[in-house]
Amino acid sequence: MYIKLMTGSKLGKFKLCTTLSLLTFATMFVCINTYAADSDIDEIHKLVSGNSLRIVNYAGESIIYFDSDGSFSHLAVQGETSQGKWRTTKDSMCATVLPQPYNPPKEFCLYLKGRKFGETWTEIDEHNGEIKRTLVNGHPPQKYKQRAKSYNFEQRAVHGPY
Repeated sequence: MYIKLMTGSKLGKFKLCTTLSLLTFATMFVCINTYAADSDIDEIHKLVSGNSLRIVNYAGESIIYFDSDGSFSHLAVQGETSQGKWRTTKDSMCATVLPQPYNPPKEFCLYLKGRKFGETWTEIDEHNGEIKRTLVNGHPPQKYKQRAKSYNFEQRAVHGPY
């Protein structure tokens, strides 16, 4: 009924067209922003899922294997291991080592937007000093897993994989 009343005059037709144009624009804006956010999350997810992150810091070299089910295994050349779960955001990968003594569990997020496989970058961490990280496509050789089997788990400190 409202539309029929509005279309009875030139002003009514203009208001109807303006209203429909605004609704169309608003819908397109929401759809575009939703698509952009989803594609960002997909981009980060593709960098992480089924792939690895090589880490070198003062303690030596280690690697994190990210499985597609949202779990990870962190293995150090020295034999230290940890496991947990990971998730992605629009610009980062966030990981939680499990189990851990904190409630709620502490989560570590690593900004990955714009990163590529094979890229190495260096950051300074207040606890670990200089850290070099490299995104690795797939899961590289098992040198970490062989050494981790012989590791005494009671010696492991709960600091997480980073």
